[in-house]
Amino acid sequence: MKKRFIGILLAVVLIIASLAACTPAPAPVESKAPESSAPAASSPAASSPAASSPAAEEPKKLTPVKFVLPRTIEVLEDTPFWVAKTQGYWEEEGLDVSIEQSFGTTDGKMVATGQAEFAVPGPSYIITQVANGLPIKAVFQYDAVNIWCMAFRKDSGIKTWADMKGKTVALGDASWELLITPTLVAAGLDPKKDLEFIVAGENRFTMVQEKKIDLLFTWIGEVYQLIPQGFEFDFLYGDDILKNCSNAIITSTDLIQNKPELVEGFCRGLAKGMYFNYINPEAGADISCAKFPAIDISWKGAVAVQNGRVAQNFGFTPEANKQLTEKIGNAFQDKWQLTMDWTVKTVEELSAAVPLDQIYTNQFIDAANNWDKAAVEAAAKNYKFTVKDKYKPE
Repeated sequence: MKKRFIGILLAVVLIIASLAACTPAPAPVESKAPESSAPAASSPAASSPAASSPAAEEPKKLTPVKFVLPRTIEVLEDTPFWVAKTQGYWEEEGLDVSIEQSFGTTDGKMVATGQAEFAVPGPSYIITQVANGLPIKAVFQYDAVNIWCMAFRKDSGIKTWADMKGKTVALGDASWELLITPTLVAAGLDPKKDLEFIVAGENRFTMVQEKKIDLLFTWIGEVYQLIPQGFEFDFLYGDDILKNCSNAIITSTDLIQNKPELVEGFCRGLAKGMYFNYINPEAGADISCAKFPAIDISWKGAVAVQNGRVAQNFGFTPEANKQLTEKIGNAFQDKWQLTMDWTVKTVEELSAAVPLDQIYTNQFIDAANNWDKAAVEAAAKNYKFTVKDKYKPE
């Protein structure tokens, strides 16, 4: 395991060694800003004719937007979405965004058929679905690095990718095998011969912890949550093997052509949410913990999850952070080309490469970054915590 990677693990181990996981007391479900409306501006003359006129009293009409995730929403790593929602960033764009769960690869099909406006699938799904004729396209790069990991018990004896030969792998859904296959092949493994994949659903963490399955297919944000929750896992990070990209925001080609302002608004609100969490991961932890108070984790563990989320969004080094925060959501051709090459190489159903201009577009990125970063920085730094103090002392 590389030095950088060992450093990440040592940091997480130190958190676990020094902290006992604690469950927060019941807390408000939402953060300080209500989901349905942004804070109203104060009126200098609330009783004036203008203030009491029908036009002044009429609430702002928001456009309903459905955003689906490919797994449960009850996690602490989706913070940028909840920041965009609770801090009013999507509402400022005139959008009422609902965040819902989909299953397997249904998210792409939901977007293609108008059942949802946006989703955030893995790149292998995007490529294969476009190749199969789904009218979808990536419009915003959410995860800038290869986020996929293989986790295992610390006492498993596994130290390298080669040590995984002959082992069983826990998946949440059968389709997940497609996501990790390129990384496994790049690591020198034959997924069909060297590994046995088992669909374990929501019990996959526990089955690995209890030694019923050897390996857990996961991703950096999830494993950063599992370790402080008490799972005795070590892991190998896919980006050390294959430096491609991961999940991206997709929408339909119909929406791109006919409602580009809606796409711009969604991406701009999300960009603000990502930057807010980058500036103040503790504030991000407070927002996600307020949303899901039943998740049993220590406060420092919750903040560690946000640091993992920041790494997925903006990379692991200050240099990467600087580049990726300058133009949030920008897709890089070299990373997508690498993703395409390995998908073609490892997915039997994909006989030839798909032109990259059919897979993603950066046409909305300038608009998505057209906002006042200083204002978001100030909001993040001045955030008023709602649940942090309700966690037990550590």
